Amino acid sequence: MFEDTDRRNFLAGGAGLICTLAGHKILAGDRGVDVDALAAQVPVPPKVAAASSRALPLPGQQPAGPGGQRREYWIQAERVHWNIVPSRIDQMMDKRIPGHWKFTAWAYRQYTPNFAAPMGPATIPGPLLQGQTNDQLVVNFRNKLKTPVTMHPHGIFYAEAMDGSYKGRFTDPGGFVRPGATTQYVWDCKPGTEGAWPYHDHGPMDPMGVFKGLFGAIIIRKPEDKVPDLEVPLFLHDFIPPATGLSANISCINGRAYTGNTPTIQAKVGQDVALHVFGVDNNFHTFHVHGHRWTNEAGKVVDNATLGPGDSLTVRFTEDNPGRWLYHCHVFTHLHMGMSGWYVVS
Repeated sequence: MFEDTDRRNFLAGGAGLICTLAGHKILAGDRGVDVDALAAQVPVPPKVAAASSRALPLPGQQPAGPGGQRREYWIQAERVHWNIVPSRIDQMMDKRIPGHWKFTAWAYRQYTPNFAAPMGPATIPGPLLQGQTNDQLVVNFRNKLKTPVTMHPHGIFYAEAMDGSYKGRFTDPGGFVRPGATTQYVWDCKPGTEGAWPYHDHGPMDPMGVFKGLFGAIIIRKPEDKVPDLEVPLFLHDFIPPATGLSANISCINGRAYTGNTPTIQAKVGQDVALHVFGVDNNFHTFHVHGHRWTNEAGKVVDNATLGPGDSLTVRFTEDNPGRWLYHCHVFTHLHMGMSGWYVVS
């Protein structure tokens, strides 16, 4: 049932072009693309070839701004065995979900200084990066995959060398972090960069790194801003057959699919709640929370908001309605292919 639905609906029958990698066109219906083998065909950019194969230092930046501080992170990209539907149940429909849901994902993992020890498992999304106006975020990034990958931020300020993106022969070392190599990104939380932003892989195999799980959130606040009582980043995204080797396209929230597997958000009446929602696939999505409404940036009260690829929005309200509620994408095919979860208020 689920595989047949997928074949009919996913990008007009599976023939849509996802991307071109190393001269090879990758179609939506392709299964288990060997990204590592394709990456081996990509020439190493001149600036990367000239740098050390183990440590890729980038040009220094100005210190943190007035009143700001340096916030340093140690993050590694690595392989992880990932189960998209751990319970094999969709609690919204109270039905078992048949099929195969495990694959080898790519994920970011946070470590203690100098990569001494992991601070937890590799996760999808990756570690939350936080700062305040005039802070400086310093990310020491190590690649333990077999494919060059990167970290590219949205919203925050950075110099050209800190972009973390592949640009062919113009690529800086941070845009092509080779397997086993380490680099350092320095990003500045200048005034005007406040908000919730995504970061993600933007290396030579883009967008396959994103489709395999390499993304996360950055939150920047003004020092005087009130921190919400409950704050949850939520990524609306697809795991697609070329990235997973599975037969079905799977609509996910934070790397999981179907209610009861996606994040169950626990809130209490009276809490200041902020849900930061990101779109990180090729689709347009909406975000809807049952029994709740909020005021958008235009000053309009809404209960359903739209976002596209690379977009982010913040849903913020004071909790006033106890119960077990659904939150989900209101594109119905996405909802019924896994993009939903519980919001439980006590």
